[in-house]
Amino acid sequence: MMRLVVFSDVHIGGKFNEEMFRKGVDIINSTEADYYLFTGDLTDQGTLHEYKSATEKYLPLIKKPVLYIPGNHDVKNVGDLLWEEFIGPRYFLHNDLDKKVKILGLDSNEPDKNTGRIGEGGIKRIYQEFEGLDDEWVKILAFHHQTLPIRYTGRERSAITDAGDVIKAILDTNVDMVINGHRHISNVYLLSDSDYSTLVVNCGTMSCKKTRYKEEYSVTVIDYDRQMKEAVVKIVKLNETPPRQVTRYTGKTNLSLAPDRVKGMTVPTSRIIQIGNTEFSYDTFDAKAYAKAVTMLNFMNCDLVIHCGDVTNSSFMEEFEMAQVYLNQIKHDMLIVPGPRDYYPLGYEMFRKTFGTTNPMFENTTIKVLGINTCILDESEGRLGRSSLRRIREELSHTNKNSVVAFHHTLIPLPRTRHSAELQDAGDTMAFLIGMGVNLVLTGSKNTSGCWRVGDTIFSNCGTIASKNITSSKGNSFNIIDIYEKPDCKVIVVSEFFVNTGLTQEIGRFLIEKGSKQAIESKTGGVTESKESS
Repeated sequence: MMRLVVFSDVHIGGKFNEEMFRKGVDIINSTEADYYLFTGDLTDQGTLHEYKSATEKYLPLIKKPVLYIPGNHDVKNVGDLLWEEFIGPRYFLHNDLDKKVKILGLDSNEPDKNTGRIGEGGIKRIYQEFEGLDDEWVKILAFHHQTLPIRYTGRERSAITDAGDVIKAILDTNVDMVINGHRHISNVYLLSDSDYSTLVVNCGTMSCKKTRYKEEYSVTVIDYDRQMKEAVVKIVKLNETPPRQVTRYTGKTNLSLAPDRVKGMTVPTSRIIQIGNTEFSYDTFDAKAYAKAVTMLNFMNCDLVIHCGDVTNSSFMEEFEMAQVYLNQIKHDMLIVPGPRDYYPLGYEMFRKTFGTTNPMFENTTIKVLGINTCILDESEGRLGRSSLRRIREELSHTNKNSVVAFHHTLIPLPRTRHSAELQDAGDTMAFLIGMGVNLVLTGSKNTSGCWRVGDTIFSNCGTIASKNITSSKGNSFNIIDIYEKPDCKVIVVSEFFVNTGLTQEIGRFLIEKGSKQAIESKTGGVTESKESS
């Protein structure tokens, strides 16, 4: 068993709570662990006075050896130079040859910005340090900013802008654990691309008066069983007397697919074809690619075709007229949700006139699908909102069918794209959907395909079926999603179909154990916490 003690976001300076800091230090000093890790924001404004106060008065109270990385507040006001003078390098590599544990700490900060970036050099370092290590090694990556959206943090912002490429590197190199700070509240997700899983742990603030919701001040303790590939993540709530431990996660960290569990699954129980980004117009629409795609998908058996937004390019009237003609060529049942290109002022009216509701629903004997309009009039950002979350709860909480939610804006950062706050309430939305146990979340942002599992929910983003604005050298594509049912599990397979070549590439295969997850409802506006069980 390996133990890590992690603390973060101390903010020595204007928002500093010295009482909580000293209580946190007592926990750190009294807890035996293999490694002690600090994930950034030692100071509040990165000033000389704060660095002197930190190193002369407060850090000497900690009697354990600590691995330090800076946060965005530490590099304010040229604080990156002060960090190097007072603390040391802004990154570290801890290589424990005896225990076969490698911990890489990276500086994810950009001076005087709340957002962060790992950069090409940092991503290359992830591959260099972790790729090729055998399975006996425990691989841990630490940096300040988050990659996945986090609940109870308000408007989604300040993640790393290259989060999609960083997530790809993490999963490509089989990193066991990713540890972050930054948002002042703890959170744990198990993220998988079907080939490998990584535990993403966000730590709360130890002593900053800017707290989130009811957690307030905490220290994180991670126990990891390297043989069983299981973890227990607890937070110690410092504001309670005596400090109380709360379990954030307990369970497996390896969700590999067992081949013997899928024998005999030759015909899917349900099939969904996911398309998006047709971008009908006289400039960006590729009529030849569309004709070829429609011919192919019309020959496929499926329950439903779901169009995940950006039907038009600019919300022009003639584009909606074109869309109606071309989409009528698809012979399957179809559900269409808008994207921001469809929601300019004229599109606000024309989408409803052409397709009816912006929040459609479909149901048959095996699946129940809710389409959600996440668009904000004349803006590229989106938002689900509490009314949509209530609708999802009302419609899907008691269904025994495969539950699907479809909208345009993505939740999981995509590789090869700049990650920005596409969905303003991404943190609460993601936690809600996972806590509800929604089987599939389908999105269509940025014309780029991707597929992941978080908890027991599969997130699938599609490329573009017919736009000239392609982001892949393989050209236009759409996703085929097959759901296979067995008494004790279900298997969801996501494949990308390339229009130009007619070839299919599997991009995700996920086995969901039935009864493996327990959803616990919190008392906060219907958002749920998810606790995994082993």
